[in-house]
Amino acid sequence: ATPRSTARQLVREALERYGLAPEEGTSGEYVLCDVVGRPGGPGGAWQVEHLRPVGDAERPLVLQDVWKPKTGCSRRFEIRRRQEVER
Repeated sequence: ATPRSTARQLVREALERYGLAPEEGTSGEYVLCDVVGRPGGPGGAWQVEHLRPVGDAERPLVLQDVWKPKTGCSRRFEIRRRQEVER
């Protein structure tokens, strides 16, 4: 990933790397999400406080530099099924 990488490119690359996108066009089923939360749930599980789907043309590394989560929280990017996020 570089500051010029788009969310769409990163999703496609990740799916290819893990063998989850065997057919062209399957990457559209997934979306990169900007997730803010903190550890500390049951068994130390990650507790999501905010989840936002990143637009396909947005640049996640630029986003990461521009906006920082509040004190005590961390950010991570997750790939999720678009259908589940849109619910």
